[in-house]
Amino acid sequence: MTQPEYTEIPDTSDSTYWEAQVRDNQLRSTTFVPRDKELHLHLKKKAWATIQASLGRNRRR
Repeated sequence: MTQPEYTEIPDTSDSTYWEAQVRDNQLRSTTFVPRDKELHLHLKKKAWATIQASLGRNRRR
């Protein structure tokens, strides 16, 4: 099975992209961690650039 190519950060229901981490002392807390951290960083940068481009010049950071 080949890994799908991602163009944006998927929903947390995508178990191919996300890994669920449950801590022993927090029964109702689940943290979703990306399996491929480099891919996640790339997608975050791409999403941030898209958001910044959609803002007016005076609202950019």
